[in-house]
Order: sequence, then C-alpha cells, then structure tokens
Amino acid sequence: MTPKSKKNSHTFWEKLDPFTYVDDWIIPKLNPGNNEYINWAIYIVFSFVFAFLLYSFFGLILQTHSPLVIVVSGSMLPTMARGDVVILQGIAPESLNVQEMVLDGVDVGNSSPTELAEYTPDGQGGWDIRFKANQQLVNVPKQGTSDIVVYVSTYKKLEIIHRAVVKIRSNGEYFLLTKGDNNPNLDQDCGDVTEFLVPGGGLQLTTDKSCPSPYPIPISQVNGKALFWIPYLGYVKLLLVDSVQNGFV
Repeated sequence: MTPKSKKNSHTFWEKLDPFTYVDDWIIPKLNPGNNEYINWAIYIVFSFVFAFLLYSFFGLILQTHSPLVIVVSGSMLPTMARGDVVILQGIAPESLNVQEMVLDGVDVGNSSPTELAEYTPDGQGGWDIRFKANQQLVNVPKQGTSDIVVYVSTYKKLEIIHRAVVKIRSNGEYFLLTKGDNNPNLDQDCGDVTEFLVPGGGLQLTTDKSCPSPYPIPISQVNGKALFWIPYLGYVKLLLVDSVQNGFV
C-alpha cells in the first residue's frame, strides 16, 4: 500500500475516510521518501488511534465507558451466542426494564441472597423468590424479557453479561439479581458466604458454590444494558486471542 497523491479536493466519501488525511498530511511529513515499510507502520499506528477515538466517541454517545463487549460463553443461549458483539447503552437505574422490589431498611449490599429471600423452583425452569423482609413474591422465568446488562464481578474479576431479573431498591440505592438465560440458577446462588481477613490482603470471601457474585450487584458495577447485538462478529477475536489466553487451541 502506498499513499495517494495529495489532492486539492476529494469526494464526499473520501472526506469521511480518516486515512485520506493521513495520506495527504501525515505521510508526506513523516515519510517524504515514500518508503513502503514506513508507510505501513504509519497506517498501523493510525489504525489503533482511529479505533480508540471511535470507541471513545461511541462511549460518549451511549453514555458508558464500555460501549462494546463480546460474549465469551454460552450462558445466554439461545438469546446470545459465544462470539456475538454486544453494543451497550448507559442506564439510569429507574429506567431499567426489570421487576422491582423495595427493601428499605435492609443492608442489601452486604446480604447474601439466602439472607434476603427464599428460593423455590417454579416447576418451569425458573424460580419463585420470596423476600423475607416483606414476604413479597416475585417469579423469575427460565428466559425472561427484562433488560440484559453487563456488570463487573469484583468476586471473579470478570465482566458478566446476563439478564437482570430483579431490581432491589434499598435506602435510595439500587442492586440487581441476575441470571444467564441458559443457566439453571441465579448468579448469586453461591450457598453460604464466608468473609475473613487475610493478613496484608484485606477482606476475602469464600462460597460453597462457584458463582459470579455472592451479593446483589450494586448499580455502580453495571457498565450498561444491551442495546443490540451482532451475531458472531467477534468470534475470530475469541479464537485468536481469548482461546490462547485460556489455554485452548
């Protein structure tokens, strides 16, 4: 690839192409000898620059610092598949489309779900949840229609993309219970949760079961909700990068 000669005018589509300006202004200054290898290096550098700017622009428009994620597991089948690219939108907790429970006076953020409620299978692959503070019952179907969110699991140090199934409001703060459509249990089905102090390491948690989060998810840990998704667009990235990092060929 060699840079185009500088023109006094460009077509409409050329003006929309940022590499037009790299060809016209950057390359003549950085590589007046028009060395092909240097040109390639310049193009690669500016590809990363433009990708970062575009990502930041979409983050600003969609009001989230993480506007795009790739589904890395089958936990949201059949709604989402591994490799789907999901576009996120920032949310206000009040606008999140999910059934709400008000538990004012309850320390929700530091209460395990088994301390908050009793969970009973509904016989259809979902769960009936009866909250202990007010004895109100909500049903979580196997695959619902509420908003799908991406949150940061501080316990697993991972981003999780699952469906919000209950929004809990407590003393002006919001928390979520979440579940993958393809998972039998809620993310917070961790069994007994034990907290202990590690010398020099701060507070640590252990759980009876492997789970993404031993407590309801604070809304501050939610990066956004799924606006739409593009099937399998990110699958190549998973094969080339994530599979190698996770020890898969």
